Amino acid sequence: MAGSLVKLGAWGGDHGGKEYDVTVAPQRLEGFWLRYGKVIDCISSPTSTRTRTSTPSAPGAAKAASPNHVRAIGVREGGARLVGPIGDYTHVVTSLKLVTSQRTIGPFGNGAGTPFAVPVLNNGSVVGFFARAGPYLESIGIYVHPF
Repeated sequence: MAGSLVKLGAWGGDHGGKEYDVTVAPQRLEGFWLRYGKVIDCISSPTSTRTRTSTPSAPGAAKAASPNHVRAIGVREGGARLVGPIGDYTHVVTSLKLVTSQRTIGPFGNGAGTPFAVPVLNNGSVVGFFARAGPYLESIGIYVHPF
């Protein structure tokens, strides 16, 4: 039986960017969308409740410098963990990877910096993200449904 929703994190820095969070508790991660270059610019994650946690980039250099986009849909496996580094000097999220019980999605971004890994134990599921972002993704955290 599923437990209560758990909020883990955030990992990264705070450069005065805006906080992005869900307004309705997520039930299931339907997928996610990233824009990235040398660092992660933004992430958006539709959930089964059709709410979104979105961290759009601020206008400017980040948009012009980051032509890479990825969309992963159907991320419904349990036992996931979020992996990525935080830039040692920039203190922004430089890479992200989602590892589930069935596959690895990513990594996206250059991966330089201090690594972090957020395991989800006992076949729990990552069901959403929350973040802080300015021109780049400054920090990220996850919502988990433990089992």
